[in-house]
Amino acid sequence: MWRALRTQVEILVRWVSVCDEDKLTHNEFIGESRVALRRVKPDQPKHFNVCLEHPPPLASPTAMSTALRGISCYLREWETEQQRSLEERGRLLLCLQFLPPAQDPEGGEGTPEAKERAKGGLCVGVRRCAHLAAMDVNGFSDPYVKTYLKPDVKKKSKHKTAVIKKTLNPEFNEEFFYEITFNELATKTLEVTVWDYDLGKSNDFIGGVSLGCHSQGDALQHWIDCLKNKGKKVERWHTLTNDLPGSSFQE
Repeated sequence: MWRALRTQVEILVRWVSVCDEDKLTHNEFIGESRVALRRVKPDQPKHFNVCLEHPPPLASPTAMSTALRGISCYLREWETEQQRSLEERGRLLLCLQFLPPAQDPEGGEGTPEAKERAKGGLCVGVRRCAHLAAMDVNGFSDPYVKTYLKPDVKKKSKHKTAVIKKTLNPEFNEEFFYEITFNELATKTLEVTVWDYDLGKSNDFIGGVSLGCHSQGDALQHWIDCLKNKGKKVERWHTLTNDLPGSSFQE
């Protein structure tokens, strides 16, 4: 039995680690998952289907001193994350690729999609999500993903994936293309949001991430890597949060 004051529940996170027991040597760390206690209601059991996150890389996993230093650094990073006001709502795997314009974008044969991409632009691949927040009473969500390239004065940059029913770990494998020049792209921000589809009522916002020159951390690095490596697909996992600056999250 683990006890906590009701006032503590809003800020505490339940941290579960999975290890491989080895009686001859030290136990091997397999992975971990975290659940914000604010998602659990008093006296109401709730089931979570989550993916284990991989342990941080260590220079020498067999050396105890190195392992302890690695775990110590990881704990400091984890504590910093917990101090932030944003709530983690799952993870999203994105693939970005800037395609330079072809030498003869108007000529040649091919599908309309191929001709459009020959003009150059940004290809956004929505691969999959992992351990999303459960938004429905059955402990699951019906997630789908939306992408915007902002500023979007004419409101024509919206793309949306199909809805994947009853899962917290959906696989989408869909790609969207934005016809745009390299110089224009450097001034834009890619906003990616994940939603829970609800029939007959407004859909629930699960989480999102913004990628652009004014982003931070992994989002900024992913954007820079995309701009630096023209024509190359760059994949990266992103943490979804419950709020993004300057967004209203309206369907």
